[in-house]
Amino acid sequence: MSFLGLRKWPTPVARPLWPFIAAGSITFYLVSLAQDAGVKSETYAKDPRNPYAAQIAKESHH
Repeated sequence: MSFLGLRKWPTPVARPLWPFIAAGSITFYLVSLAQDAGVKSETYAKDPRNPYAAQIAKESHH
């Protein structure tokens, strides 16, 4: 019997969703790696529209 639509035992949330959480975090990490590689590539490193151009130039002088 349910009381106001609530069951006696709670419905699991995290256990069935762990593959999606893992895949989302792996995708987020790989996209960030691809973005860093693209921003620091030789083609776009000296582009004045690159927001990280000053930081890349500073790191390359070391």
